[in-house]
Amino acid sequence: MGMKNVSVRWKMIILALITLIGTLAIGVLAVNRMLVMEEGSESVLRTSIEDDYDENIKNQVDNAISMLDAVYAGYENGDYSYEEAETRGADLLRELRYGDGGYFWADTYDGDNVVLLGSETEGTNRMETKDAEGYQMVKEIIRVGQEPDGGYTDYVFPKEGETESSPKRSYSRAFEPFGWVVGTGNYIDYIDETVAKETQAMKENVKSALLAIIGMGSFLVVIVMAVCLYMAFSLSKSFQVALTYIGYITKGDFSQPLPVQLENRRDDFGILGERLENMKCQIRDLIREVKNESYVIGEVVDTVKTNVITLNGNIEDVSATTEELAASMEETAASSDTIKSMSLEIEEAAKNIANRSQDGAQQAADIHERASKAQNDTREQREHASRIHNEIRESLTKALEAAKVVQQIEVLSSAIMEITNQTNLLALNASIEAARAGEAGKGFAVVATEIGGLADQSKQTVTQIQKVTEEVTTSVAQLSSDAEQLLAFVGNDVVASYDMFDAVADAYNQDAGKIDALISDFSATSEELLASIDGVLDAMEGIATATNEGAKGTTDIAQKTVEVKSEADTVTDEVGRCDQTAQRLTQDISVFVVD
Repeated sequence: MGMKNVSVRWKMIILALITLIGTLAIGVLAVNRMLVMEEGSESVLRTSIEDDYDENIKNQVDNAISMLDAVYAGYENGDYSYEEAETRGADLLRELRYGDGGYFWADTYDGDNVVLLGSETEGTNRMETKDAEGYQMVKEIIRVGQEPDGGYTDYVFPKEGETESSPKRSYSRAFEPFGWVVGTGNYIDYIDETVAKETQAMKENVKSALLAIIGMGSFLVVIVMAVCLYMAFSLSKSFQVALTYIGYITKGDFSQPLPVQLENRRDDFGILGERLENMKCQIRDLIREVKNESYVIGEVVDTVKTNVITLNGNIEDVSATTEELAASMEETAASSDTIKSMSLEIEEAAKNIANRSQDGAQQAADIHERASKAQNDTREQREHASRIHNEIRESLTKALEAAKVVQQIEVLSSAIMEITNQTNLLALNASIEAARAGEAGKGFAVVATEIGGLADQSKQTVTQIQKVTEEVTTSVAQLSSDAEQLLAFVGNDVVASYDMFDAVADAYNQDAGKIDALISDFSATSEELLASIDGVLDAMEGIATATNEGAKGTTDIAQKTVEVKSEADTVTDEVGRCDQTAQRLTQDISVFVVD
């Protein structure tokens, strides 16, 4: 928030100071880092030289062991014996050199020296040999040499022709076929000399670099400060010109031209001047347009006021007419509902008539069917009665003929009666004759007595038969008389009744057919009436719906008309406000100078 109230000049000065402080901080940091790098580079250099030395002596021992491998391979191939191979390997190793006087030595695992420049030490055991500081260096060389990858040993030993001990570092590795530990090494005091020399040279370079950085930094600081100060004053002056020009615009004076200091510039101030000029021109044109349009708005407002007043009058007329139309539509809707109710009652009555007509048609059909059946049954019964009448007549005639047998029974009874009388006489005569015969005729007398008894019984039976025959004859005569009357009744009265019932059934059948046709026509008429009533109901339903919708729509129109009138009144008020706004706008823009 504080920087918003600072001028551009002071902002540029503050920027220059920040740049100066930043440059100094970077310079101090760079010097500090260079000093740290100087200290670290000595350690890195020493480590690098020592690593190179270790790698070199290790490679030399590896080469020597490779040579011994070749010698041992000759032994394995049978070129020479094992002792010859050892001797040959020792001779080659003794003569082997590298670099500036570098040589090799070899000791057994027990410390017996095998190779050492052909000196008197060869053939002796030097396991307990110590350096000037009492360190058993040979024992350590043999120990680390037997490790899988060999090893390094540090010790001190005087150089040739010197009495003072110097640091030395060796590498040793075992050659298992011969049981040797092969090693080499050298003095490493040259490393300290090399590191000291390189460190001194680096310090001189760092000192030169620091001086160059300080000089260049000072020069850049001066240049940056000068440029920042120049830009600060230049920007401040340009801002003053731009602010003066903007001040004219803010006061409403659009007649002032763009300052010369902002013309034909390609920097931000040139772009700012161009944009300000474009803005001024656009605002000036806009104000001119607003002035012109404000006068037009005044005229439009007057026209709108007049039109709205006319519209209000028309709306009131439409509202009254709409209310009357709504009332008429509601009455029509009520009448439609009444007609619909009556049509529903008529439809219900027509449905009942149609249903009853269908029932009557079914009953007429049933009557017609029953009349036809009764007529057919009557004719069948008449024929049956005639057939039975004839059969009874024939049977009765035959029965009367058969009844004449009773007369024969009566004749036979008289004959039997005569025979019985004669039998009695014979029995009497027999009894008399038996009595005359005495004892001889007793059996015959008994028979005569029995015959007389049978004759009496036969006489009684014949008497009863004659009596029954007389009664049967009387009954047959009565039956014959009654049968004649029955046959006369069946032949005359019953057959006539059947003929009359047949005629009635035929007339009843014809009447049933006519009733069926009449009811069918009435049913069809009822169906058509129902269809017509359904059409009337649908039409009345549509009329009622349309009328209700029309009444509702008319009511909505009336309501909307009221709302439109209210909106028109609002428009009138807004137009008045618009007129006032246009007048104030004209007054406000009158302060601008555009010409």
